[in-house]
Amino acid sequence: METARKLLNIERNSQFAVMMGIAIGVVLAGCASSGSSSARGYELRIRYAEVVEVNRTQLPSAAPAGAVVGGFTGLMLSRNRSTGRQLATGAGGAVLGGLATRALEGDRLGYEYTLQFADGNDSRFITEKGYLQVGDCVAVERGQHANIRRVANVLCDNGPARTVEPVHVRDAEQCHAAKEQLLLASTREEIDIASRKVSVICN
Repeated sequence: METARKLLNIERNSQFAVMMGIAIGVVLAGCASSGSSSARGYELRIRYAEVVEVNRTQLPSAAPAGAVVGGFTGLMLSRNRSTGRQLATGAGGAVLGGLATRALEGDRLGYEYTLQFADGNDSRFITEKGYLQVGDCVAVERGQHANIRRVANVLCDNGPARTVEPVHVRDAEQCHAAKEQLLLASTREEIDIASRKVSVICN
């Protein structure tokens, strides 16, 4: 009889632990959707926007006023000049196909996307990515680095701003981590692996 009581208590405690885990997971998911989490060590904000205009433009050597710069170009500009030179020359520049070097010299054409958010505000996003078209819905990821990626058009339907999908929070965090790994790479092999990872995860 006593053994049965102990087993029942263990079962109840296990069920309680599971329920607490679920509750904590829901709370954490809510925090992630808000785009701010102290656990990350940085603030991450994700918003959905529609691409309303696409233009070719020179990739800047400095972030222009009123515009967000993403991709490898934005990654270069997000760090101090010494870090930028280290990646843009030698192994880093070779592995990235000279992209970072040309971006810093200002002789490479990229893409400038005009984005319209649900609240009616516009923003410009500059990157070397050229696969987006007018009418596409995108997730704009802003943290220590900036990124843009195509998402389902339904997320840009007219109406109030939508809650960020958990999968897009996860994608943005993985992209940020991949870019940080690239900035820390020192050998040609490390830079090659890290840059390929950024190209896959951040698209």
